[in-house]
Amino acid sequence: MNSIEPEDAAGDARRPSDSGSSPSDVVSPSDVTSRTDSGVSPTDTGVGPTPDASAGPRIDITTPAPGDPATRSQSDVCAVWNTAVMRAQSAGPFTQGSAMCAPGTLPQATVDAAVLMTNVYRYLAGLPNVTENADQTRAAQACAELMEANRMLSHMPPTSWTCYTALGAMGAARSNITSGGSSPVASLAGWVDDSRDISNTLGHRRWILFPQLGPIGYGQARQYACQYVLGARGSGRKNFVAWPNEGVTPMESMTRIWSFSSASLGVGASTMATVEQNGMPLNVMAMPRANGYGDPTISWNMPAIVPGATYRVTITGLSGGMNVTYEVRPVRCGG
Repeated sequence: MNSIEPEDAAGDARRPSDSGSSPSDVVSPSDVTSRTDSGVSPTDTGVGPTPDASAGPRIDITTPAPGDPATRSQSDVCAVWNTAVMRAQSAGPFTQGSAMCAPGTLPQATVDAAVLMTNVYRYLAGLPNVTENADQTRAAQACAELMEANRMLSHMPPTSWTCYTALGAMGAARSNITSGGSSPVASLAGWVDDSRDISNTLGHRRWILFPQLGPIGYGQARQYACQYVLGARGSGRKNFVAWPNEGVTPMESMTRIWSFSSASLGVGASTMATVEQNGMPLNVMAMPRANGYGDPTISWNMPAIVPGATYRVTITGLSGGMNVTYEVRPVRCGG
């Protein structure tokens, strides 16, 4: 039976190269970043790059109401996943500007596709949809074009960078960034996977699956992409967020790093995870991730993951001696 094998450990320690060969940046944005940047807002920096609303039809960004992930059927989960991926793959490419540092254009459908892929991962985790904020998309697009112009990644790009703009720098400070962003599908997969985040925060995933994530923006320039996540908070709530999600989950979205987050259950240094595969215990070691990136989180590396197996996860060391147990059932959706 097919399975997912863990990557070579050396892959986790590679810093993204200027060529953009790595799917993820070094560190995701934190709340500290949002409080200590220059204070520039997406609306007060003048004209910046904007999505091209005239370039083809829009893409529906919504997924169904999340409900309880533990109770979904395989057919329902796979239908939502496959439909979202198929829609997102129809998005068009970025077009370079006509001159050095001239803003390029990105089809609005590509921005829609990124919001849709964000929402399908949130659907799997039992979280509500988010929407796009056009001003945040302008900042994210300026960020992506700034990264592309310099062929490197930074949440604090210096003014000496080629084609530097205040809008692009502000977008960089408040965005997930990647050099593996040749499409919304690739960008979101890399951020949720987060296995190459050498800052050890798992921050990209945590922002995408933050229950209170509000409107987002998305920018893309060739292989560089930025997802503006440090905007206004949303109203989403969930007692805990497991990744991969409880219940049926697509192997196509599977990651070798599993995580558990909660703002209310007392996740901390003493929180641990045990995992059984079809009743047999697995050797896993949970570790806390740094606070300041969405909700408090622990994570652990998994051995080979087998579609069709049932993984029983028990989280201990929560407030008041509480335990949480849930099951993860990976399936192949084919999308």
